[in-house]
Amino acid sequence: MAEVPLGTRLKVIGGARYERDQLEVDAASTLGTPVSTSKLWNDWLPSLAATVKLTDAQQLRLSASRTLARPEYRELSPIISRDVIGGENVQGDENLERTNVTNLDLRWEMYPSAGEALSLAVFAKHFTNPIERVFGAGSGGTSYVFFTNAKAADDYGVELELRKGLGLLGTFFEPLALFANATVMTSTIELAPNTAAAATNLSRRMVGQAPYVLNTGLTYATRGGGTSATLLFNRVGERIAAAGASPLPDVVDLSRNVLDFSLRSLMLDRTTLRFDLKNLLDSPYQTRQGTVVREYYRAGRVVQLGIQLAH
Repeated sequence: MAEVPLGTRLKVIGGARYERDQLEVDAASTLGTPVSTSKLWNDWLPSLAATVKLTDAQQLRLSASRTLARPEYRELSPIISRDVIGGENVQGDENLERTNVTNLDLRWEMYPSAGEALSLAVFAKHFTNPIERVFGAGSGGTSYVFFTNAKAADDYGVELELRKGLGLLGTFFEPLALFANATVMTSTIELAPNTAAAATNLSRRMVGQAPYVLNTGLTYATRGGGTSATLLFNRVGERIAAAGASPLPDVVDLSRNVLDFSLRSLMLDRTTLRFDLKNLLDSPYQTRQGTVVREYYRAGRVVQLGIQLAH
């Protein structure tokens, strides 16, 4: 990696990483039959970024890089196992290839004052051999989940990030700050010929790709930093959990709202009191396949109280 300043306002950072991955997976079926899978991948992963300082408080970043995603051990083992949640039979595939990803990102950033930030980014990703989780029908009315490589996929999106103190509303609001991160994205996938022949939905987004993600919240901090609190809201758009193999429709995880609260307070003996409320809304987890509800459950609310001792 090298960092090269070009004048007072432009800085370029570039480099490359070489990765050699040799993988041996030994597994056994429920009948005790041993199965081995061997993989060897060699990859050059270059990256290049340029930062332009527009003003003392603003800058523009342009970056390009290549990354990858390797299949998990379970996805590579050609045996059938059982999912703990959902109870589905899952079969791996020793022929899976790793996914190569080309990334392009353009980001404008502004820092109006200490602790405050505003940024707007557009991004694009191209996937080669993305790994897809597929829900298929077996013999005798049974079903199972398997993994396959699609041919390619593209993902485009816009991200907005904001952190702003609320002191402009008056002295009472000075300890408060608002933060938000919102991403809107779309993706399209090109299936491999052998997968397309058995696919129910030929025009869809990638498995696991949500159309939007929203994180927003409010923080409180005393002037000395002895006490702080955070209220956090999260929502993720519905995602395809597994693509449907013909004639089955896609399996979809529905959206849910999550609200968490945390409080930290420094005591006189330098110990810290920790209080957390998690999953306050207790929105249900729902998975649907067409008109059928495959899973529906609630995780329950969590209350945690603890003390962190000073070192």
